[in-house]
Amino acid sequence: MKRYKQFSELKVHDFETEFWEHPLHNHNHFEIIFIAKGYGVHHLNKRLVPYKAGHLYLLGPEDEHEFIVYEKTRFIYFKFTNFYLDTKDVDNPSNWNRDVDIILNNKARTSGNILKFEKDKTLVENILNLIVREYERNEILSKKIIFQFFKGLVLIIKRNLLQDSKLKSELRKITNTTEELLEYIEVNIYNPKLLTQKQIANHFNLSPNYIGIYFKEKVGTALKQYIQEYRFELLEQRLKNGQVSTKQLALDFGFTDESHLHKFVKSYSGKRLAELKHEFSTVS
Repeated sequence: MKRYKQFSELKVHDFETEFWEHPLHNHNHFEIIFIAKGYGVHHLNKRLVPYKAGHLYLLGPEDEHEFIVYEKTRFIYFKFTNFYLDTKDVDNPSNWNRDVDIILNNKARTSGNILKFEKDKTLVENILNLIVREYERNEILSKKIIFQFFKGLVLIIKRNLLQDSKLKSELRKITNTTEELLEYIEVNIYNPKLLTQKQIANHFNLSPNYIGIYFKEKVGTALKQYIQEYRFELLEQRLKNGQVSTKQLALDFGFTDESHLHKFVKSYSGKRLAELKHEFSTVS
């Protein structure tokens, strides 16, 4: 499979085409793709998904895709590398990193159009049109202005992905304690104080001993182990997706200090944090 590589931290493309020239491929960067007009089929992760005007996609390096154009289509591409996610231009790095985690690690992102709110389609198109103009203008402060627009896009994507998860939960009519437990852990994964066995038991009005037995029976993994695996998976993804300081990682994931973070990584993976950072930095 062809793999495209991008070395600049940001590229923006706005173009129309009647024929898609690129074969099935993946890439070393992230892509926000908006369909401004036209329709066809998006071959995304081994699924054929119809696309039309107003659809938005967020692809990561692991995703493979190509478009099959039925009607002349206008694509707006916002392509960015890990370096673009740097927190230097955000007021609250912890909140920013968590928002990025949500949009990049949400499974709904990989299956098709992520816009669920009709009004957000117009909002996204307006923002991307402004980004295109500023990118082409390329004057003083253009990069900072574009990044502010990008932060808005992240929040809109987050809103729609969370809505998608809510709708799926309603469709499945989830009422059992197991799903509620998993959701509670997901929501509070950055706050270790709310994820002690005692605190979880209090939240669900159950005894601490019973909550552990129940979780192991239903999920097949010990509660503490599940929480550690989930935290480490998010931590690992953060290391893959961006350049972030150890201090910021410790703050974002609720560790008391950097030493606590180092101990967690070493005890879970058997590797030092510096080793993991080096491994991921050498992966193209």
